Amino acid sequence: MESLQVRIFPHSQDEFPSEDSLLTWLLTSLRARGGEYYLRHSDSVKDLPPGSVVLFRYGHEIVGEAVVWKGKEVFPDKVKDRTLTGEEAEYGAKVTFASSSIRLYAPPLPVERLQLHLPEKDVVKFAGAYTSLDWSIYGRILHEVVSSGVFVS
Repeated sequence: MESLQVRIFPHSQDEFPSEDSLLTWLLTSLRARGGEYYLRHSDSVKDLPPGSVVLFRYGHEIVGEAVVWKGKEVFPDKVKDRTLTGEEAEYGAKVTFASSSIRLYAPPLPVERLQLHLPEKDVVKFAGAYTSLDWSIYGRILHEVVSSGVFVS
C-alpha cells in the first residue's frame, strides 16, 4: 500500500491573478467539477494515494486543503482547458479530491509559520515546489490554523 502524504500544491499568478480568485475557485469551481484538479505536468507529483492531504499554496500562504479521493491519473494525451484568465492551457494529469473535504483557512497560514516545524525543508524559499511533508506535521498545521482562525467550507 502506498503511504499517505501531506503535499503542498503551489498556485501561480499566471493561472490565478489574485489570492481571492484561487479561494473562490477552490470553493466553487473545483467542487462543481467533482473535485477534479488538473496538473500541468504529469510528473509534478510521483504518486498521491487516496486519503492524502493536499495543502493549497498561494504566494507565501497556505490558503486551504483537501483530501485526495482518487490518486493521480495521467492523461494519455494532454487535455486542454481554460484558466481563470481565459488562456488555453494543457494538462498532463489529474487528481480528484473529495469535494466535501475542500476547505479554506481563515486567515491563511503564512508559510513562515509552517517553516518553524520543518527543519529539513525550506518551504519559504521554494515557493513553486510540490513539496511532500512528513505526515506528523499535519497535526501541527491544524493546530496553527485553529489557534489563529477557523476553517471555511
